[in-house]
Amino acid sequence: MKKLITAVAALFLSACSSQIKILDSITTLPSTGETFDRTMYLRGDFTLWDAEPHYILQQQSEGIYTVKAKFMTPGKVYEFKIADEQWSQGFNCGYKVQGALQLNQPQLADCNTVYNYFSFMPNKKGWYVITFDYSDSRSPKVMVSRA
Repeated sequence: MKKLITAVAALFLSACSSQIKILDSITTLPSTGETFDRTMYLRGDFTLWDAEPHYILQQQSEGIYTVKAKFMTPGKVYEFKIADEQWSQGFNCGYKVQGALQLNQPQLADCNTVYNYFSFMPNKKGWYVITFDYSDSRSPKVMVSRA
């Protein structure tokens, strides 16, 4: 009986270590030069949070995406996220550390958020470029610059 219990325990432990090894290999996949397997949108209060075709992010280089937005009210705080059409887990990107976006200053993003909206307050009306840097999927960044 002891041999049977020992054999079952050894089998159980080896199965657990195999599972850990599989999970470890998933978490250590290369994370450079990431591309999306779906369409990503700039979604915000200015789109009523809808996924609109003219706010589709366009790939500029490996892992770098941009979209233009026209902010017409200087001093107004615009809130937005970068997300797919379904707000899917892993593709629903907001701030990682709370704080308003500043012009030309990248801010870390978290793509597993629900309410962490980016906020940006332009000091001039006009066109802005929102850049989403997903070249390192463990540390994506968002930046706003003048068009």
